[in-house]
This record gives sequence, C-alpha cells and structure tokens, in this order.
Amino acid sequence: MKILSLAAALAVTATTSFAGGDHDMSMGTVTNLDRKSNVVTINHGPLKNINMPAMEMGYAVAKPSMLKGLRKGSQIHFVVEQVNGQYIVTEIMK
Repeated sequence: MKILSLAAALAVTATTSFAGGDHDMSMGTVTNLDRKSNVVTINHGPLKNINMPAMEMGYAVAKPSMLKGLRKGSQIHFVVEQVNGQYIVTEIMK
C-alpha cells in the first residue's frame, strides 16, 4: 500500500510541476527545418517564460530526435529555454 501511495503522490507532483512550472508551452507553426544543423524555424506568439515577443525565428533543438515527424506547416506546442546564452527548444508536442 505504501508503494501505491508513493506512486500516486509522485504522479500528482509531476503533473503539477509540469502544468504550473516555468515550462509553459507555446504554440507555433514550423516554417523551416534544417536537419543537418538540428534547427527548427517557428512562427510563434510571445514566449512569456523568456520575455520574447511574437516572431519567426530558428531555434536549435535539445535532441535531434525532436525533429522526427515535423514538417513545414506542422502546428506544434513547444518550450524554448535560454541555455548558455542560446535559445534552445527543450520540448515539442505535435
């Protein structure tokens, strides 16, 4: 029973952390992909977590596998974070 309670508590914590954390997902449209450089160009609204206005910009992705299944025109939800002075897409949901 303790294991079940612990699992339930962890699930609630993980959900709350994702939904209420600094990682609010933004919406955008993929306008270009550079698979050799692992860069996705996104036309997006304001990115509140990094105080960026709406624009179209190319972003490196944290992992090349994040580009799998994307194509020009794909509507995505994504998170951009500033890592070592660069803006990096750390999460993508299609």
